[in-house]
Amino acid sequence: MITIKNKIHTNLLNIFNKRTLTNYRIILELNNSSPKIIKKIQDNQNCTLIHHMCDLNIICCIVSHKLLNMLINSPEVKYISFDSEVFLCGNKLYSEIEKPNYKTMPYNTNLTGKNIRIGIIDSGIYPLNIFIKPKNRIVLFKDFINNISYPYDDNGHGTAMCNIIGGNFIYKNTVLKNSSECDFCVIKTFDKYNKSYCSLIFKAIDLIYEISAKFNIQILYLPFELHEFNKFILDIFQILIDKISKSNIIVLVPSGNNSTNYCSLKGLSLLDNCLVVGGINFKDSSKGIYSNKFIKPNIVSIYENIYLQNINTKYVPEKNNQYIYPTKPNNSLIEYFGTSCSCAYVCALITLLKQKNISVNINDVMSLLKISCNKTNNLDDSIQGLGTINLTQLLE
Repeated sequence: MITIKNKIHTNLLNIFNKRTLTNYRIILELNNSSPKIIKKIQDNQNCTLIHHMCDLNIICCIVSHKLLNMLINSPEVKYISFDSEVFLCGNKLYSEIEKPNYKTMPYNTNLTGKNIRIGIIDSGIYPLNIFIKPKNRIVLFKDFINNISYPYDDNGHGTAMCNIIGGNFIYKNTVLKNSSECDFCVIKTFDKYNKSYCSLIFKAIDLIYEISAKFNIQILYLPFELHEFNKFILDIFQILIDKISKSNIIVLVPSGNNSTNYCSLKGLSLLDNCLVVGGINFKDSSKGIYSNKFIKPNIVSIYENIYLQNINTKYVPEKNNQYIYPTKPNNSLIEYFGTSCSCAYVCALITLLKQKNISVNINDVMSLLKISCNKTNNLDDSIQGLGTINLTQLLE
């Protein structure tokens, strides 16, 4: 029993002992690359293989109770955990509003994000005219939820993030747009209810890594968070982010948990080799994580009162193998808030930096932020990190 306790996560062990489930969605690590047990898992009728990371000896799958019992007792299996759920870090207010009176902020730079491609793992992207005309900027769309070939978004979050990064939105009665010519590689791993699983995220990050050279991906935006601390899962994320970073791809993540409550940091925002962005909220008195070694979040940005083009989340782009053209969106807007919005805005600014100097990596970015961020008075460093970005200083 001691051996079993050492190789299975506590939550999974408790459920397994109670026999309350007939199937288990799990992530397991093998002691070594064993073709025999891999084939046994793949060929078992009581197993659905989701993803296999050969280089890490990690298998994500859905198994029966009987098969899980066999895996627990197999000497070739090193560790087993539940496949943790992940959630998007942005929320929307469902009341629609008409376009208010607004002004357009004049550009303070001639950079537009042209030729910079951003990988986004989210709920999808709606084919708005701003993304497909006069040039189709959705250079890749992959659907891991419904396996649909054409771009769509049945939740709206992914489209909202793409609009903040490379479209336009209204903030404090001002239209903001920065990286209006960047391209998107979007992988849909989140369903219409804001939820996904780590296994699908691992699969998506692996795909981004595989195609990064072909599609010239420079930035990876991960707008989600775990609601639990699971060292086994986080260690896998860290390995994947380290691998992505070595390819000179800058990874951005929000501080998480759909709020500015930084004391709840416990997922991706704790990892290294990525830029962690929080949302500045003067009503929040909570603290982040501050030590001599690091500070989280690294920086903060706009958080709420962000108005974006509303879309038809019921649009499905194909039926009976025939493409269905998207309906024309009305002129109503919908309000978004959350740290994923904060992170998306910073992602737009980093895109401009990448266009100016394509060779900058995550370490370069962190160094540049130290000299180009402004701190807000009367706000603790553990809430605002380095502060907010001064775009002029960042790009000078």
